[in-house]
Amino acid sequence: MDWLAWFASRHTWFVHLPAAAAVLVPLPILAAQRGGRGIRPWWTTCRYLAWAGVIGAVLAVLSGFLQARHLGLVPADAYWGPALPGRSYLFRVHQLGGVASLLLGLACLRSLYRQRQDHQGIGLFALLFGVLWGACALVTSYDGAYLLGRSPAPPILLGTALPGSGTRMMP
Repeated sequence: MDWLAWFASRHTWFVHLPAAAAVLVPLPILAAQRGGRGIRPWWTTCRYLAWAGVIGAVLAVLSGFLQARHLGLVPADAYWGPALPGRSYLFRVHQLGGVASLLLGLACLRSLYRQRQDHQGIGLFALLFGVLWGACALVTSYDGAYLLGRSPAPPILLGTALPGSGTRMMP
């Protein structure tokens, strides 16, 4: 087994760090909203968690792409899996969620480094991006668990039914 195959096979290990960091980062961001003395340690905590989450998300996205390529879910000439109804649609939702989680993590990290005075709070954009990042990481982890096949996925994640219409989606 070469190192790329080993790296790809560890995707389920790599997803835990960014998911945990994304879920936890809104808490210190919320604590850093108040202004005044003693706020800088909260800034450091927010930035540390965001950096850990973004680096972990990069590892998770890369290992997931390599694993999908190795398993034949992504063709050799493409970056995305097909969006046909069924498990391939669930895989596409998982791919989009992983990339969106990485982008939201980068946006959160960028908002944590904006210029501010020593007595100011961290800002509402950081809180907004942190909460969105945490929600996206939870949804991506949720549909990733269905990809493992331990239980049947809901029809909306398989792309077989449109919400509220009772009709099937066309491929």
